[in-house]
Amino acid sequence: MCCNMQNAMKIRFIILMLAIVGCFTSCYDDKSNDSVKTINPLVIDMGGVPTSMSAFLLDTLEIKPVVYKIGSDDADLSYKWEISGNDIMPFVLDSTMTLKAVVSVAPNSNPYTIILTVTDNRTNLQNYEQFSLSVYSNLGKGLVVADTRDGINTDLNLIMSQNFTENFLQPFNEKDNTILKNVYSTTNGGKLIEGLATGMVTSFYDDNRILTVTTDHSVLQMDPFDYVQGMVDNEIFFIPVPEEQFKPMCLMYDNSAYYELLIMDHVVYARRTRWGNKNYSASLETSDLSPYRATLGCSFIEGSNTRSLYVYDELNGRFLKCPYEYNELQVVRQTGSGPFDINNVGKMNALFMAPGKDDAIYTVFETKDGGKRYLYTFDGGTLYVPTCTALKLYDLTSYPGIMNTVGFDSSPLEDVLYYATDKKVYSLLLEGTNPQAFERYEVEDPNEKITSIMVWRKGWQGKMKFKDSSSGEGYTTDWAMNRMMVITIYNESTKEGKIVAIPIMNIGSGILEKDKDFHQVYEGFGRILCITP
Repeated sequence: MCCNMQNAMKIRFIILMLAIVGCFTSCYDDKSNDSVKTINPLVIDMGGVPTSMSAFLLDTLEIKPVVYKIGSDDADLSYKWEISGNDIMPFVLDSTMTLKAVVSVAPNSNPYTIILTVTDNRTNLQNYEQFSLSVYSNLGKGLVVADTRDGINTDLNLIMSQNFTENFLQPFNEKDNTILKNVYSTTNGGKLIEGLATGMVTSFYDDNRILTVTTDHSVLQMDPFDYVQGMVDNEIFFIPVPEEQFKPMCLMYDNSAYYELLIMDHVVYARRTRWGNKNYSASLETSDLSPYRATLGCSFIEGSNTRSLYVYDELNGRFLKCPYEYNELQVVRQTGSGPFDINNVGKMNALFMAPGKDDAIYTVFETKDGGKRYLYTFDGGTLYVPTCTALKLYDLTSYPGIMNTVGFDSSPLEDVLYYATDKKVYSLLLEGTNPQAFERYEVEDPNEKITSIMVWRKGWQGKMKFKDSSSGEGYTTDWAMNRMMVITIYNESTKEGKIVAIPIMNIGSGILEKDKDFHQVYEGFGRILCITP
């Protein structure tokens, strides 16, 4: 009994002592962990360089950190530079210690985030550095060039130069050129436009800029200041177009009423370019609800001269007019007799339509059997009145090279029809009773072929250097609008395309400058499909 009581007292004493020790222990503030710091042996040393930076689209971005592992001269390290932000899918820019990559993300007011991840491949230990990148656009006015390298897909390029960019106040310098290749694929993750481009046009109203590109089976939109693909195909139409009818044929822009027009499988669609609108309306009907089959059109892309846009109706052999509201295709009323009937020119193939002198509309036709070619000219009147006047009818068949053309063009300053074969450019002077054709340019390399011609019509954008013996420099400069011929050429041997810009001398005579010192040449493209300001 006594022993049991003694044992119980010992147990109570031990429990009491443990409680006291526990109390003192819990009250003790152990600061030993505060004095221990984790040291990452992977070091990313920026050398004081800021981690916030900016760059222009398509610039080459370089970031040069010094990366090493403490205590190891031969560390097995790997690198990953990944960019994210602004709704893009994150992707890897580079996998070396020094970042060197083309800036291909769209300009944005919010910066992108770049994260460098360094990994020790032996221990899987990692370290990180974060960077902030603001991207701005350095893409501006110029000449857009659609080309193909594989004969299947299209890429876009941009030439910003004295010839094609608004820069008149600076001294002319033909070396002051920026040629940006593959701007579409670069800014769209390497993706090309599927198919071969058949047409391009840029519309601009307020801050709403849209470059529209067509192929034989698709329509694409993008901002020509970043070339990031926007809406495509039926996304652009308020009322979807059946897949079997999705066959773009002709693209036009009316700068008077601010409308873009598209002929799709012989049907006309209009898109008002004002107030941010990007969509085409329902297809247009004729004013008398008669059927039509549109194949080609003519628009006035420069100025605000209230001239009407016309399309050729192959089904009825007539011209149809677009009014200011672009709510229908008007069957026009012809004033006077004239050399032909606007509403019955015959069922021919329209090869070319464009404004000529005094805003007359020039149309080149070929008979269905391919045996003859004609030029019809008429005054289309204004956007507000459905009348027009037939002017002249020319039989072109006997002129040199006219039956083997690769392109036509005309100028609002000259009564001249320019046309080209794959070797020569001619000007057909239409003044007087006996029109004459003259050879104006020829490619000398047997491997080179002309693929298209275009008179530069863009107002207050681009200039040319003209020979001038009275000037101390031997030349003078002037605006290029309606005074410059742009020729695209393809070399079958090297598989490269080029562009030659040549002054038009003595307006009215269709003479191209012969001195090649005054020809501006832009090289290094694939086969050029089409060009546009």
